[in-house]
Amino acid sequence: MAFVTMGPMLKRAQAARYGIAAFNMIDYNSVRSIIEGAAELDAPIIVQVSVKTIKHWGYKAIATWVRMLADDVDVPVALHLDHCSDADVIRRCIDAGWSSVMFDGSSLPFAENKACSEEIYRMTEQAGVGLEAEIGAIGGVEDDKFVAEDAAILANYDECLAFVKDMPNLAVFAPAIGTAHGFYKGQPKIAYDLLERITQSISVPIALHGGTGLSQEQFDRCIAGGCAKVNISTMHKHRFIEGFIGVRAEKPKLEEPLPFIVGQYDAMKKDVVDMIRIFGSAGKAAHAAGA
Repeated sequence: MAFVTMGPMLKRAQAARYGIAAFNMIDYNSVRSIIEGAAELDAPIIVQVSVKTIKHWGYKAIATWVRMLADDVDVPVALHLDHCSDADVIRRCIDAGWSSVMFDGSSLPFAENKACSEEIYRMTEQAGVGLEAEIGAIGGVEDDKFVAEDAAILANYDECLAFVKDMPNLAVFAPAIGTAHGFYKGQPKIAYDLLERITQSISVPIALHGGTGLSQEQFDRCIAGGCAKVNISTMHKHRFIEGFIGVRAEKPKLEEPLPFIVGQYDAMKKDVVDMIRIFGSAGKAAHAAGA
């Protein structure tokens, strides 16, 4: 069951209306917390990686970590490249063993984004790898990409239908519906009506970007509206830092590094477990795997 491509499990999750957590990893300790947290709750999981993180640790190292840890658990684990506009990085991830990738052409004019996404789609179809694609402009900061709140643009319904039309096996689609990357400065204005119109018209699972800071009610409405993949990045990064700081505050004279690593792991894993419960995917490993 362990290492899988995410498309089929997201389809099952969308049909049953639960969300599969997609956490952006930081290091090996972070990957452990994500996969072992999911295994503890018998839940499917997606380990996401930013381009910046790949450039720091390397393609083969990350793929090896995830595959090795996935082999030790009995839940489906997908390894996913997050927001990437570079075809060469996408190809190198595929060659290194990623099970899914994202092409983010949302900053391009619609026609160009569609054409580029379809080109990457053909690459992933040939490789047997899932693809996520995006339209609209999701606000906030993700990796080195910044979209100001007043520049965020909701996806256009008609463009959504035209965009996915020639990519029938798209693993997941990310239309901008009002959520944002990072911590929210105010109350997010989620376009639930747009989400429901899109999911009623296309069969591709929807990705919810900007999950950090949303309430239980907001998650529930988005997942009920068809969001099968729920991204968490900023919160996980903060738990990584807070876990270290917490140990330092408790034991200011401690010089042994391992307790700090354990503190980070515990903080991140608790976050993973909490989010899985909120998204309703606890106990859904076999269902997501089609077993």
